[in-house]
Amino acid sequence: MKPTDFAFSLQKFFREHMAHQRCCSENTIKSYRDTFKIFIKYMNEYQFIPPHKLVLSHFTSENIASFRKYIAKTRNCSEATRNQRMAAIFSFARFLQCDHPEILVQCQRIQCLPKQRSHNKPISYLSKNQLAALIKAIKIDSRYGMRDKTMILLLYDSGARVQEIADLRIQDIRLGALAQVTLAGKGGKTRIVPLMPTTVAVLGEYLKTFSLDHADSKNPFFCNQKKGKLSRFGIAYILQKYADKAKAKMADFPLKVTPHTLRHSKAMHLLEAGCSEIVIQHILGHSDIKTTMVYAKANNEMIRESLKKVNKDEPGFSENAIWQNDENILTWLESL
Repeated sequence: MKPTDFAFSLQKFFREHMAHQRCCSENTIKSYRDTFKIFIKYMNEYQFIPPHKLVLSHFTSENIASFRKYIAKTRNCSEATRNQRMAAIFSFARFLQCDHPEILVQCQRIQCLPKQRSHNKPISYLSKNQLAALIKAIKIDSRYGMRDKTMILLLYDSGARVQEIADLRIQDIRLGALAQVTLAGKGGKTRIVPLMPTTVAVLGEYLKTFSLDHADSKNPFFCNQKKGKLSRFGIAYILQKYADKAKAKMADFPLKVTPHTLRHSKAMHLLEAGCSEIVIQHILGHSDIKTTMVYAKANNEMIRESLKKVNKDEPGFSENAIWQNDENILTWLESL
C-alpha cells in the first residue's frame, strides 16, 4: 500500500521542516505530534476516514473548524490548549503552501480561521507563609525525602521551568562562594541563576547523601528509584504530594500546586522585595519583558499599599476612605 499524499507531507513536515529547517525542540515536536495524533483519530472516528485513506483534500477549513469544536466540546480542552493545537495545524498549513501550491487557497482558508482569545487567569502563587508550610511538609528522614526537598527548593529559588529541572545535570550546579545553576531553557537558550545560601546548604547535603560528584557530570541531577531521569510529570506528582500534606495543616493553602506555581511565587516574591522587572526577566528566562510585566499587574495588594503610601502625603488622607464609611455613595458624590 502506497502512502497517501497527506502521510508523505506530514512525514516531510516533521523530519525535514521542523527537525532540520526550523530546528524545533524535542518538546515542540512532541506537542505537534500529539496534535496530529488527535486529528487523525478524529477524522477516523467522526468523519469516517481511516488513516490509510486520509489525503490532503480532506485537510480543509471545514474539517479543521469541526476539529476545533471537537477538542473544545468533547475533549474539554482549555482555550490555551486549543490555541496550542491550532498552532500546529496552522504551521502545517503554511508548510503545505510552499510544498503543494495547488492547494494554496485551501491552506489559506485554514489560516483565516479566527483565533480564539484566551482569558487571562489570575496568577497563582504561594505566599511566603504558604511556601514555608510546603517545605515543612517534606520529611528528610529518607534519601528520597532529601531529594524532594532539594528539588522543590531549587525549583523555587531558581525560578526554573519544570523541564529545566528535569534536564538538569550534575555539571550544571556550582556550589561555593559564587553558587549558581545553569539552566537550559526554551529554544536552546541557557541562563545562569545565582542561588541563595539556604538552597546551597541543602544542595551540599543532597550531593553527599547520593554520593554525586562531577566525575559523572553529565548524569541527571535528580533521578527516580530506577536511576532514570525524573520526568516533568513525575516532578509535578511529587510536588502535589507535599502540597496535599501542607493543605491538611493550613486551611488557606491552595488545592493545586504545580511547578509553575513555584516559578510564579519566585517572581512575585522578588517583586515584593523591590527587584526590577529586568532582574526578574533574566532569572525567569523571558525573551520579552512584556511577559515579565504580568507580575507587576498581579498583586493587587501591592498596588493598594503603594497607593496608601502615596496618598498619606496628600492633605486630608485617612486610612478609612470616606466612601467606606458612607453607605450611600450617591450622597458622597453629590457633596463633591
